[in-house]
Amino acid sequence: MRRYIARRVLWTVFAAYLLLSSIFLVFAFAPDPGQETAGIMAAFGGGSAEEAENAYAEARNYDEPILDRYIEWIVAYTTFDWGTDIQGEPVTDRLGDALPITLVYLVPAVVLSVVLGSAIGLYSAVHQHGYVDRLVTAITYPGLGLPSFWLASWASLLVLERIDIQASYFDDRYGLWSPENLPFMLLPMAVVTINLLAVQIRYTRSTSLEYVPAEFVKTLRSNGARASDVGRHVIRNAALPLVSLFFAETLTILFVTLLVVETVFGLPGFGALAFQAIRARDVGLILATTMIPVFLGLAGNLLQDIAYAVLDPRVGYD
Repeated sequence: MRRYIARRVLWTVFAAYLLLSSIFLVFAFAPDPGQETAGIMAAFGGGSAEEAENAYAEARNYDEPILDRYIEWIVAYTTFDWGTDIQGEPVTDRLGDALPITLVYLVPAVVLSVVLGSAIGLYSAVHQHGYVDRLVTAITYPGLGLPSFWLASWASLLVLERIDIQASYFDDRYGLWSPENLPFMLLPMAVVTINLLAVQIRYTRSTSLEYVPAEFVKTLRSNGARASDVGRHVIRNAALPLVSLFFAETLTILFVTLLVVETVFGLPGFGALAFQAIRARDVGLILATTMIPVFLGLAGNLLQDIAYAVLDPRVGYD
């Protein structure tokens, strides 16, 4: 198993650098809209657009040979020296300010939705066609169709107005969990939890139902096993496909949800930063906010492979 995990780690590192190299080639031969923006801003300020554009290019080493630029690119991303945005602020500082805000509400939402969704989906599958199963199915399928922007908008309108919140957006002058900002952290967490909960219930229920008619379940029930014992054996067998579905589907949904939720609630988190970067055509920020989900995806695939090897040791000997 150790060799298998080591191979997967090496492959993940190779894939990350291959991806970085591909992105470098794309941007090396494409015009940088930030250079034009720098010239326009200088012209509006009464300065020289040409000098501003030249300074922008010189700061990013655009006049150096492409091989030297490539080496600097790889070294910079490896050492987390990701340059500056169009306003001259370090990209890593912008990310450092935004990511904690996102993680504070996102991590509890993911954990809560996975734990509750797995438990409810498993219970529903083991008690198929029962009252609880029918209720869960009736609630889950409409929940899957609820757009995150609709849910976030209604939560903002109904809840914030009902409890008479004076502020309209998150105020970074106060702490994350201060009374002033508490609604703007709890509501995004609730919206993300509801979105992911419906997905997790559906995946767990449908995957578990594939094993409920199995012979080992029939044997357990014929021997008088309790429903909790049956569920424990079912979830052991359903764990592998559930892990795959979680990393392939759930993590993909999160990024889009972040963009919507943080825009609606005015949270200065990672999703809002990515949206601002796109609107401002800020190449440095666009690259950073794109690479982080990509790197997380690669890390997720690695964790998925490791989970496979742990849950089914035979995988490590293939």
